[in-house]
Amino acid sequence: MTTVLIEEYAILRIAIQHILESARSPESVMSMTPQKLTEVSMSMVRPVELLVLGITGAADVDLHLLASAQMQLAPRYSLILYDTLDVRVMAEAARQGVCGFLPKSSTPEAITAAVHLVLAGGQCFPRLIVEATRNSHAVPQQRTYSPVRMLTPRQEEILRMLAKGHTMREISKEIGISVATVKSHARTLYWKLNARNQAEAAFIAVQQGLLGDPEEQKPDPPP
Repeated sequence: MTTVLIEEYAILRIAIQHILESARSPESVMSMTPQKLTEVSMSMVRPVELLVLGITGAADVDLHLLASAQMQLAPRYSLILYDTLDVRVMAEAARQGVCGFLPKSSTPEAITAAVHLVLAGGQCFPRLIVEATRNSHAVPQQRTYSPVRMLTPRQEEILRMLAKGHTMREISKEIGISVATVKSHARTLYWKLNARNQAEAAFIAVQQGLLGDPEEQKPDPPP
């Protein structure tokens, strides 16, 4: 499955490409400028699973780019990176099933978490966008995140491991408790974070700064 990144600015494109290659795999990521989109073959070898689209902030340009990318690539999931947003772009993105918006200024950890969340079937719509779209009545209401309830030290420990992609069994072995107890803690975590699954819990934790030092958010090195 291919991940396609479209971004105008070269330095930003290279940085985001590196993040995507770390989150997925280097051979599955294709990056290009908006101008190169028209040169992409309609018969790509592999289907496009994820489109990461960097928009410009100029609504007319962004609407054309969004429509062209969706028609040309037909991605299964789409994630928009933005500096500024126009309500028309938000409305059209919602109509076309875009899964989320993320600022271009986001940390690598936040972008990685958003990618995993979207691919797990979740959505990532920052609160300011949700409120703006509700007030404008331009797009359907999207799910918002409730304020985080207090986590215990054990829950914080499990949250960090979940955010790194560890399974319940791996966490059980690592901290010396039963799998059933880990699952119980995870259910409580999801409730406290207002999350539906592990990927969404990781995204919320990153966005709200619950994982402490960014170095702690990186996946563990292979054994």
